[in-house]
Amino acid sequence: MKNNLLEYIILYILVASAALTIATMARISAFSLGVDNFTSFIVFFVVLGIEVAAYLSIHVVLQGLMLPWIARLLLKIPYFKNKTKSTKPIDKITNQITEPPSLEDIRNEQLQNKAKEREEKLNVALNYTRKTFAPYVLDEQIEFLCVNLQLYADKLNLENLRSIKTSKDLSSIDISHFGWNIWNHFNIGKRIEIAHFLKRVFPDILKDVEVESIKSHLKDDELKGIIKIQKSLTEQ
Repeated sequence: MKNNLLEYIILYILVASAALTIATMARISAFSLGVDNFTSFIVFFVVLGIEVAAYLSIHVVLQGLMLPWIARLLLKIPYFKNKTKSTKPIDKITNQITEPPSLEDIRNEQLQNKAKEREEKLNVALNYTRKTFAPYVLDEQIEFLCVNLQLYADKLNLENLRSIKTSKDLSSIDISHFGWNIWNHFNIGKRIEIAHFLKRVFPDILKDVEVESIKSHLKDDELKGIIKIQKSLTEQ
């Protein structure tokens, strides 16, 4: 920026010096021809004005017409064409430099990622639940069960759970396997909590089974029953 300004100053000084020199020579010539001092000054300023007008006209023509034409002509030459491609403007390079994110932005991004991960995990569990219980539970009851799962996933009060009625095809071992799969999928809390969850949600099937017994036998007889133990609900 400073170099460009210096170049303009030098250019204008040279142009002004040349214009003053020519105007002075015109004044001297007029004076030598017998013109009075006042008229010679008039000649000086008239010549100087003509020079300024001529310079501005030439400058406008060069900048508006000649320079773009010369630039297009030079770009056809391989040397200048390659040089233009390999040179990036400073302002573009400056625009590419971005400030690092603030700590608040990093925290917000982490919270958003955790919320997204939780939502994806919940959707997997809900899809598994609907698919598993669809043949044995009424549609309305399945939706109640899904609401119960959301309460469990959000670690909310389990006293707000609604009981679910299932067909007689399912047994306590099926409910235990379901509980294990859900507990293993969310990986939250202790097994006693999923045992309480199952006891409240399936009171008919588990009416004769104590909570501690449910906790101890969640994964028993993995290959028995309609609902099997699964290593991962995402691999259905």
